[in-house]
Amino acid sequence: MQSTHRVAILLLPLCSLVSTGPLQAGGCEPNERQRAMLERVNEVRSAARQCGDDEFEAAEPLAWSCRLAEAAANHSRDMAENAFFDHADPDGVGVNERVSETGYDWMAVGENIAAGQSDVATVLEGWLSSPGHCTNIMRDEFTEMGAAVVEAEGSDYSPYWTQVLARPR
Repeated sequence: MQSTHRVAILLLPLCSLVSTGPLQAGGCEPNERQRAMLERVNEVRSAARQCGDDEFEAAEPLAWSCRLAEAAANHSRDMAENAFFDHADPDGVGVNERVSETGYDWMAVGENIAAGQSDVATVLEGWLSSPGHCTNIMRDEFTEMGAAVVEAEGSDYSPYWTQVLARPR
């Protein structure tokens, strides 16, 4: 048996991203859509919630992370440019590697993705209806979030949303 201090939560349901919280843990400002996502996510986390069969207590608000937003943007852009929708890119690179590539030193990381929803409210509605996505949003071990949305002209799945949640070391 192998033990590790890193926990990765990779959930495949199709949903979206955005975040809100005690704004930033970096030095960048979220754009309007990102700020709306962070605010709405933190609003959701402020109350107890049931996600599938699991009940969650209210959780602390998430802070905005520039590096997590960078990882989210890179993945949304990759999905848009290469016409795929998955947590792993065509080369098998997943959220763990994408987040580490930004220089973010994490001890826990999770990701929600969505495609085709036009706004933050619709994306979050989908995520909160999915037990796995909802669990990612409510996990109290996550303290920071980054999110991105990328439009892809002519794509059946555009826009592509990615939300990355994590706890730094």
